[in-house]
Amino acid sequence: METLWSMSTTIREAERIVGFLKTAVELDGEVWNFDSQIKFQTLLIKNRQYLNNPDNTQSFQKLSPEQAELLKDKSIVMTYEQAKGIFDAKQYKDPDMRGRQSMSPLVKLGLVYITDREKKVAITDIGWKLAKDEIDFNDFMREALLKIQYPNPYDEGFQTWNTKPFINTLRLIKRVNEKCHESGQKEKGISTLEFGIFALSLKSYELIDRTAEEILSFRNRYESFKEEKARDSFVSDYIGNYLADFKNPEKNVREYTDNMVRYLRLTKYIYIRGKYAHTYIDLEPRRMTEINAILEADSGQAGSFTKEEWRDYMGVYGTYELPFETVEKLTKIASDIGQEIRELETALSMEETESVIPATKEALKAVIEERRSYRTRLQNLKIKADYHRDTQKIDDAIGALRDIRTHNKANLAKKYSIELEKWSNVALNIINDCKEIKPNAPVGDDNEPIYTAPSGVADIECRYENFGAICEVTMLTNRDQWHNEGQPVMRHLRDFENANTGQPNYCLFVAPSIHTDTVNTFYMSVKYEYEGRPQKIIPVTIVQLEDLLKTVKTVKEQGRTFRHTELMRLYDRCCEVAAVANSTCWLEHIANTLNDWRAELAAL
Repeated sequence: METLWSMSTTIREAERIVGFLKTAVELDGEVWNFDSQIKFQTLLIKNRQYLNNPDNTQSFQKLSPEQAELLKDKSIVMTYEQAKGIFDAKQYKDPDMRGRQSMSPLVKLGLVYITDREKKVAITDIGWKLAKDEIDFNDFMREALLKIQYPNPYDEGFQTWNTKPFINTLRLIKRVNEKCHESGQKEKGISTLEFGIFALSLKSYELIDRTAEEILSFRNRYESFKEEKARDSFVSDYIGNYLADFKNPEKNVREYTDNMVRYLRLTKYIYIRGKYAHTYIDLEPRRMTEINAILEADSGQAGSFTKEEWRDYMGVYGTYELPFETVEKLTKIASDIGQEIRELETALSMEETESVIPATKEALKAVIEERRSYRTRLQNLKIKADYHRDTQKIDDAIGALRDIRTHNKANLAKKYSIELEKWSNVALNIINDCKEIKPNAPVGDDNEPIYTAPSGVADIECRYENFGAICEVTMLTNRDQWHNEGQPVMRHLRDFENANTGQPNYCLFVAPSIHTDTVNTFYMSVKYEYEGRPQKIIPVTIVQLEDLLKTVKTVKEQGRTFRHTELMRLYDRCCEVAAVANSTCWLEHIANTLNDWRAELAAL
């Protein structure tokens, strides 16, 4: 049976690839057999790359309470013997297969290969570069996705295919938009549902036009149904007929869409339109010079490779020649970003920056990266300005936070953890007199987060005239909240404190609810010390963050200015715990302080 195109359901979050790769490096040169396959899976557990999702209760099935606790408490350095005990306790059928499945995406992406004669694990050129952090992860993913084709010498399936699936997905979206333009319809890309049915099953570069027509026909029929039940029935029947030769098509359409959208976002060539059930995947308009150059230079037809040629092609960095890396096209890219910067500066009443476009390719690439970084800073300033001018937009932020905490909307293209970081950033910008609100999550050209902030840094850094702060967010609510956030939050705040001396520094911690163990940990840090010095951490629920925004809106609607000193006053009062008996009372103290603070501001 055929299957749909997908990178990996073993590694659903693409950013975890680096962790899997760095574990595979430990096996470099070893024979790839039953024992080493089990060893690889055990090392993934030891290095906390596998069974590391505290929300997945299946991770802890068959484990002893001590083993479950070991998995949850990521502050503990796990030994190989402990990891092997966890692996054995899971009683996997075909245990060696787990290792092969985990290695498969690394091989598919050209990071690792198994030698033909000796059957040994070998890290490729691009694998070493990525493992040593010598190349940017997003650049690596873009190149890998542009290279991948079906069929290829290392994938046994897809023998009837003839496609470079990422390139032809871009071409398909562009063709659908062109057909919409020709017929007077709105150009909006393809829906997540259309993506799963049509883009992931696109077998040949020659089927682009026909598939675009099928998408629009499907869309018109789908939108003709007014009742959700009728739509669901239509979709189920359609998938069953359209993908009749595919294994588990309806289930895979939904799961693979979720998986692939996350991977494709890393290239920054697609962006997400709309939200929730009406999410569309479109081409990133700020990258059209790059996208068009690729589509003009590459037909999307699969090439002919021997095993050795394919291994060298996938495993060496830079073997896909980017057609837009010419002085002419790079100059256009730099100029387009410059124009967008000028528009943002004008909207923000800022003096236009002056810059010269260089004449050499390498200098142009450096300027483009600088301008993209500066554009992101301006986009964040624009968020702040927009919410200052239009207080009704604050309701959008409150509504988004409410939907996140209630899981009110289903959305394959976005994750609640990413959305909470995004809207917490918006909430902090609404206060409006900050010097800088800096989210550390990687973002696309549209300033939308691609995934959550990396480990080792705070989710959001805030700088005000009178103080500094970080903001840490999580969707965890059970004891795993403490395991995952307790020590890291305090460590991130201490790092921020050390880098910003001579001022008060705080941490706003936001979650749907605050677990008892988390409160206990933060209370000890606030009342007594963390590594020798007390800290100022304010744990609040998403509801309380919404209440804070409602207060800011009330103040602004009364024509008054909400200054950051009011926020500082709130933070300080929440951290006044000398008379607070215990951590449970501290949560009540924070709630009462917030209510009193809101009442005082409303009465002014």
